Amino acid sequence: MADRLDRFDAVIIGAGVNGAGVFRDLCAQGLKCMILDKGDFGSGTSAAPSRLIHGGLKYLETGELRLVAEATYERNLLLRNAAHIVRPLPTAIPIMSWTRGIPAALRTLMGSTTAPRSRGALLVKTGLAMYDFYGARARQMPKHRMVGRKRALADIPALTPRIKALGTYHDAVVTAPERLVLELVTDGLALSPGSEALNWCELSGQKGGVLHLDGPEGATRDVTAGIVVNAAGPWIDRVNERLGLDTRLIGGTKGAHVLLDHPELLEQLDGRMLYFEGDDGRILLVLPFLGRALVGSTDRPANAPDDVACTDDEIAYFLQSLRDLLPGLAFTREQIVYAYAGIRPLPNSEGVAPGLISRDHSAPMEPATDARPFGVISLVGGKWTTFRAFAAEIAEWVLAELGRDRDRGTEDMPIGGGRDMPRDTAARTGWIARVAQDTGAAPARVETLLDRYGTTAARIAAHEGATARPMADAPDVTEAEIDWIARNERVVHLPDILLRRTSLAITGRLTPDLCRHVATVATGALGWDAERRRAELAGLAALLAARHGVVLDLADETEDA
Repeated sequence: MADRLDRFDAVIIGAGVNGAGVFRDLCAQGLKCMILDKGDFGSGTSAAPSRLIHGGLKYLETGELRLVAEATYERNLLLRNAAHIVRPLPTAIPIMSWTRGIPAALRTLMGSTTAPRSRGALLVKTGLAMYDFYGARARQMPKHRMVGRKRALADIPALTPRIKALGTYHDAVVTAPERLVLELVTDGLALSPGSEALNWCELSGQKGGVLHLDGPEGATRDVTAGIVVNAAGPWIDRVNERLGLDTRLIGGTKGAHVLLDHPELLEQLDGRMLYFEGDDGRILLVLPFLGRALVGSTDRPANAPDDVACTDDEIAYFLQSLRDLLPGLAFTREQIVYAYAGIRPLPNSEGVAPGLISRDHSAPMEPATDARPFGVISLVGGKWTTFRAFAAEIAEWVLAELGRDRDRGTEDMPIGGGRDMPRDTAARTGWIARVAQDTGAAPARVETLLDRYGTTAARIAAHEGATARPMADAPDVTEAEIDWIARNERVVHLPDILLRRTSLAITGRLTPDLCRHVATVATGALGWDAERRRAELAGLAALLAARHGVVLDLADETEDA
């Protein structure tokens, strides 16, 4: 970053999904914006969800009907606008009784701060009918159905024989949440060429309206803003302190997850998610995810987002809950290939059970002052699924503050590789054939890239050509693919590639040789020297061990030292 002072209409601090959504929306209105993040794009809370794009079935219990209506609509929009990485997810709810939970649900609806411990078939049936109703707007998927014990055990033989019924419905899954965040940022830059996006860049403070930024390798930058949007998630209060504000907006909760290498479990799931209750009444889930089984999540008060990790007791809780639900299968720690956790940036809600804290969003605003000649809007709460609607609300506020008009909406705006995505089998076959002919890549390879990147696959296939070399230990990934990512997707550090631009880490496919191979490709693309390459490998090893339960020895670089 050069040492200069530039003015932006809006500066967005925090490049998670909410911040990226605001950035894209404001850029679409012709504003000159800057978005920055002290880590990588989408590397904080937005990298740690359950990977669900959903309406929030459980929020019916707390009476958050507006949120459910909004979330089901936004889910349907994402299935259309980001079809390359947001896909339908059949879901089943195992039910252990017929009538339990109704009195507790009514108490919760009336404001009780303790969650129901069991939900019977009548209650689930009512909830699913309401869910169908709220999901009717821009509907993309079929309505729910209920089956009895005999059919449930025939469909999923490993289920506990205690089961009474199975409720089935559809939500959606995002296969690459960090990529969706990056694509929102990239789309924003394309919409407003004067805008900027900076990862690994931190706000160090402000004085007299000048924001002081610290970037990679000691670079500094000073900028001014018409308005500041604080989208720092669980770091919101810390960012506000650096802006000269004293706030207590966040009372976050921790969500932990694990990925299992468990073919027998995937066979039982057969493409479905199981959405089930633990013995403590907590809602849990297990779903097929890129060849693994994703299990989550916990919901505990927490306030240390820089150090959050899945703990031994959380792992034990997941495994025991799975054993209780699916006694026909074995579950052990050795099946875990990856773990992750994040802090949900929920509103400060002392005395309320974590699972009952509202997932709705709010945006308190601090007006400009003489010492800080710009207003600050803080984005509190929200769901991954509703980021576009939240961003639209914030954009309206920002536009009003700046005296600007909205030029276009975002409801029908495709995201990244979802643009011009082929919608049916014939269109898909034709698209693959055309790209294969234009680039020399094999049709099967083009299809793999289309599934992974949407229509951005055409650019990657052109970069690869007909003779792309597969990566050692990951033959479905090529050197040219990694090279394209490093050169075109704002990579700063090695984990940016392995943890966020690709799914190699989360699917448990990292090996020392593969990490070194990717580091070698990145070194060539980004101009790293040998010392930087060693530092990147060491940093990757430390991060994987501390935050994800993956231990790799990356010190011995005999392959290409």
